[in-house]
Amino acid sequence: MVESLDKVGDKTGFQVGAGRLLNGVFHETLLELDDDECMIVYSIDEGPDVLSGGEVKGYRGVLQLSPVTVGSGTFVEWSSSWRTDKEGVAEFCDPIYVALLTAMKDHFK
Repeated sequence: MVESLDKVGDKTGFQVGAGRLLNGVFHETLLELDDDECMIVYSIDEGPDVLSGGEVKGYRGVLQLSPVTVGSGTFVEWSSSWRTDKEGVAEFCDPIYVALLTAMKDHFK
């Protein structure tokens, strides 16, 4: 799913404000990193199609990990919000999130 990942700017990937470019089209910025809460918050500042800067404003993604109370698993919640007058953002993003979460699950089996 992720074919390329390039660092943008001088900050490391663990510093708030760090930028990255995924697959040459998704420009993201790390907004929050909370190790104690196992959470990251990021923005998509520019992207393809319906995620382009002219179409979507304020895209904010949140990835939160929580322990499962029965067993030794981890619950992964990935959510996002944005502002736009256009339709299709959720339909564009949903298969990407599903594929990334499936790859993550397969990796940790």
